[in-house]
Amino acid sequence: MKKYVAGILFAVCFFLTSCTADTSDYVTELISSKWTVTLEGGAEVSLEFSQDTAMLKISNADNSTSISGSYIADEQAFVIFVPELAQNYKFGYCPRGNRLDLIYGKNTITLNKAAY
Repeated sequence: MKKYVAGILFAVCFFLTSCTADTSDYVTELISSKWTVTLEGGAEVSLEFSQDTAMLKISNADNSTSISGSYIADEQAFVIFVPELAQNYKFGYCPRGNRLDLIYGKNTITLNKAAY
């Protein structure tokens, strides 16, 4: 009987703990949201992640460009790989709740979390 009760308790603990996900890290905060901003001159910048792809899009008036490709991310930076251009782009970042500081070289832009 003791083995039966211990088995049931073990199974319940296993199922309850396996259903949780750690969402406290910066990478999860970065990739789980879409980030956007409209600058004073009218330029629009957006950053979004879907599955294994990242896309940074910049548009102003009739001009637009995007950096899109596979990515890797850690707690301080992420890299977008663009094999078609034989180029990789490394961005630093710092999430601050509903804002994200995106850093490229010595330049920083603050994006806002987009509402879905």
